[in-house]
Amino acid sequence: MVVLAAALLSRAGKMLMSRQFIEMPRLRIEGLLAAFPKLLGGGKKQHTVIETDNVRYVYRCLDQMYLLLITNKGSNIIADLDTLELMSKIIPDTCQGTSEDRVLDSAFELIIAFDEVIYRVRVARVVRNDRCVRARRC
Repeated sequence: MVVLAAALLSRAGKMLMSRQFIEMPRLRIEGLLAAFPKLLGGGKKQHTVIETDNVRYVYRCLDQMYLLLITNKGSNIIADLDTLELMSKIIPDTCQGTSEDRVLDSAFELIIAFDEVIYRVRVARVVRNDRCVRARRC
């Protein structure tokens, strides 16, 4: 799983907060986030994944905003959806709700919580891969 960034955007497409997990220029992340509402269109959709030539947007609609993960196209979609699910549960707990004002007030706490989720997922993947390598050796 390679999550490039996690972000919260308002329904209108305004970025409320964003956390990049790999180094990338500010203009690139701003471009990726600005493209999301255009790719989403206006209607309600059944799916929660949008793929472009370069990245995959995995998103979930919360009350008045979107939780968005930007991943590379080689990322495991099942792991991405699990990560999205976990992050969506963290937001109401950290912010005591899902309004824009509460998210803005709790932005730093959310960034720390997002970091913990991504770190734990990466550690779990390394442990799982190590166990697979050891099992093959036996």
